[in-house]
Amino acid sequence: DFMRFPLTSLAAFVLSATTSHRASLTASAMSTKSMVIDSHLHVWASSKEASSGFPYAEGQAPPESLRDVASTSSLLEKMNENGVDGALIVQPINHKFDHSYVISAMKEYPDRFKGMLLHDPSLPTEKAVSTLEDLALKGFVGVRFNPYLWPKEEEGKWKPMSTPGEGGIAVYRRCG
Repeated sequence: DFMRFPLTSLAAFVLSATTSHRASLTASAMSTKSMVIDSHLHVWASSKEASSGFPYAEGQAPPESLRDVASTSSLLEKMNENGVDGALIVQPINHKFDHSYVISAMKEYPDRFKGMLLHDPSLPTEKAVSTLEDLALKGFVGVRFNPYLWPKEEEGKWKPMSTPGEGGIAVYRRCG
């Protein structure tokens, strides 16, 4: 139906302006550096951070050899050494459903980090929705569902994958 109507002078002007603007944007983009983004990594508190405000979830402490190598400061050091401009931090199992460590990293370095939260399947529907909304407002741009954390689906339980991606948030479903 759109093609049936002739272009008016205004529409022709908008079309030509858009086309020339697109060309200038393309030329501009070619002269700028591409950003390097790590699209999936985990950070967790160092031993010192874990004892002073960011504890590990019960039974989820990282192995001793890794305990002090995945903090936010360690990550930033590695990113800077390797020319990585930004990263999507996926909530680690080490802190399970306590997102405060990732929130602190995003708050301290908003131009470098975005977060993907880990959904808590034990929450009732209303609490699950309000938690997702709250974490989205704190900077999380995606939600992660880990099937090994979910009880067998029972009548009346929230079915999280019924509308993936709704509400402008990405959905990551781990398959194993």
